[in-house]
Amino acid sequence: MKTATLAIIVQGDWVLLGRKKTGEIGSQTFNGPGGKCEEGESPIDCIIRETKEEMGIKLDPRHLEKVAVITFYFAEVPAFEVHVFRTDVWSGTPSETKEMSPVWYRTNALPLSQMLESDREWFFKAVKGEKFRANVYYKEKAANLEKIEFFPF
Repeated sequence: MKTATLAIIVQGDWVLLGRKKTGEIGSQTFNGPGGKCEEGESPIDCIIRETKEEMGIKLDPRHLEKVAVITFYFAEVPAFEVHVFRTDVWSGTPSETKEMSPVWYRTNALPLSQMLESDREWFFKAVKGEKFRANVYYKEKAANLEKIEFFPF
């Protein structure tokens, strides 16, 4: 199972999402920045690196709050353990990169129809800062959602 990360970057009633331009999962959908951890890399170091690469901004590790750990299963096999961090502190200006096009959305107007199917179920919880663990079951690689199980963090 691979370890990955996702950042929820908020500013008041707004959340920073990006349309993914690349990647094996979720290309052309909206999500926060993040990705797979490199060998020996901690989830904190990974989310800082990925956010810089994907949106051109730097996160402050002192202000990252882990709000969720989600295990994604593809065809009943655990594929990814995603550590979700929330923050309202960063430096720099979000900018388009070869990987993502950043867009601010009001938290009550998220582009759910343009997000991965499971994200429609859990993403808003993370935006609000709710802490949880979840198991997400897809029949195929990030396709045909079967169910989501939520647990206390």
